[in-house]
Amino acid sequence: MFKFAMAVILLGVFANDASAQRRTIAGKVIDEATNRPVPGAQIVIKGTNTGTLGGADGTFSLQAASQPIVLEVSFIGYKRAEVRVAAAQTNVQIALKVDVLNIDEIVVTGQASTVARRNLANAVGTVNARQLATVPATSTAQALQGKLAGASIIESSGAPGGAAIVTLRGVTSINGAFTPLYVIDGVIASDVAIPRGSNFVSQAARGSTVAVAGENASNRISDLNPNDIEKIEVLKGAAASAIYGSKASNGVIIVTTKRGAAGAPVYTFSQRVGTAQTSKFVGSRQFQSMEDAVQIYGNLARDPVTGWKPGVFYDNERALANQSPFNYETTGSVSGGTEKTRYYASISNKHEGGIVVNTFSDKRAFRLNLDQAATNRISFGLGADVLNTRGDKGLTNNENNSSSLWAGLASTPSFFDLRQRADGTWPVNPYVAANPLNTAAVMQNLEEVWRVIATARLTIDAVTTPAHTLRFIGNGGSDFFNQDNRVFTPPDLQFEALDALLGTSVASESRNLNKNINLNAVYTYKRTGLTATTQIGSQFEGRELRIERILAANLTGGLQNVTSGTFQTVDARHEQVKDIGYFAQQEVLTLNDKLLATLGLRADRSSNNGD
Repeated sequence: MFKFAMAVILLGVFANDASAQRRTIAGKVIDEATNRPVPGAQIVIKGTNTGTLGGADGTFSLQAASQPIVLEVSFIGYKRAEVRVAAAQTNVQIALKVDVLNIDEIVVTGQASTVARRNLANAVGTVNARQLATVPATSTAQALQGKLAGASIIESSGAPGGAAIVTLRGVTSINGAFTPLYVIDGVIASDVAIPRGSNFVSQAARGSTVAVAGENASNRISDLNPNDIEKIEVLKGAAASAIYGSKASNGVIIVTTKRGAAGAPVYTFSQRVGTAQTSKFVGSRQFQSMEDAVQIYGNLARDPVTGWKPGVFYDNERALANQSPFNYETTGSVSGGTEKTRYYASISNKHEGGIVVNTFSDKRAFRLNLDQAATNRISFGLGADVLNTRGDKGLTNNENNSSSLWAGLASTPSFFDLRQRADGTWPVNPYVAANPLNTAAVMQNLEEVWRVIATARLTIDAVTTPAHTLRFIGNGGSDFFNQDNRVFTPPDLQFEALDALLGTSVASESRNLNKNINLNAVYTYKRTGLTATTQIGSQFEGRELRIERILAANLTGGLQNVTSGTFQTVDARHEQVKDIGYFAQQEVLTLNDKLLATLGLRADRSSNNGD
């Protein structure tokens, strides 16, 4: 019985339609309004899984039986079209109408199934590549601002490469995560925000010897290059949990990257240059009399050297945050291929300088996506994204010792000059235990990340008939990154004397690996007025995070190396999670596409719950 079943499956996979006479249909897809070609349109023979993709000039060709057929044509941003082709017809031109309301857009409804938006029963928001590219953005999260209804995207810092907090369903936990799950080309990606270790300097959590939240940590989704994204789908409703399990309780953001289309190579290149400047300063009070100054700063304002003087004003804020860095972004891509082999490759290099002295963010990325049709029924796709980010955000968040730049600045009167002297020394600030200009000039808060996201997908069309289709889909991959942080404040900074441990150095190394694989079987039954889609599958996921951090204080000779500190402490963290899930989903589309019923079931087991 087993051998007979295997023989039936293999026969379905490799059967040749030699019994029917074949013809080649050639055509072109154009925009109805402009008559310009629509590159990369998807053309499928209705009722089958036989199809192709249009080339860069909109042309296509495919094999079909010598009998009347219907071609289904779709492309992002256009309404789906059905074109009848007579038995003897070999040439066809197809005009697509722009889909202003996106009602024919194909959106995700399961691990391996989709449906047109007009029939959608779940809350799914989409943003395509054209919308993302409307305004240049420093990160993927920033590119989504103002483009998704109900999504809250808040920048946690104005520093170069600053993190953004994304919430789709509000804050749903007191102490758990409330950010969405990110899925990139089928791979569950990490969005962990690892503290930099600057709390040892700022003492935001006073007395703590471990890194804490609130250190302006970068969420790793900011590493992605927005120029590589074809479409972003956002699952905001409860259906997200049915598809991806309990980890999706805060919503899911599904990122689909660009793929190649059949045709001649298409090259793109972009060079952006510019500068950043502060358009408006907070400003400092200019005291008009000694009495006014004494009322705020006490008898310190009477000091003949550091106190108030008539007509004296120093704009320390401009001295701190009036840099005009030269910023640039260089991007390029190439895509193309044949009907069987398609490719997309891109590269980018971006530098963003900060308006505060010594702050910056650098990003470099390389992506390669390959798609191959091994046979008429078997295809696979591979993808790799190599990312490198490096930057220094300075110190601008919470503190308890005036080390944060604006905390020290706000407590310093405008009649005291914080600038470096001609002999290279820095003034000691009598009004607060910090000179923010000195801190900005010599402090280091560096972070560097190397990241590799690898994806793979295998599709087998086992059965393809007008009424029945059976498809097996396997996809998965891994997301690995290594993050290094270095925080250093030399002994001569003024606030270092507060704890009598002169000089602080923090070295952190973090490694994170996410890996997952999904196995799916999708069966579709079609007849007039009815489409029933059944899918079953399993999902295996693993995540391992290691953080090792060493704090050194009271640095001998002011050396930056952590081994030079007479006071040392270690902070280590190790998390390992393994999840497994099984799911089934039934969709029924009937009454001439007026009724869609969906029933889903999922069972999960996680190592977080023990045995």
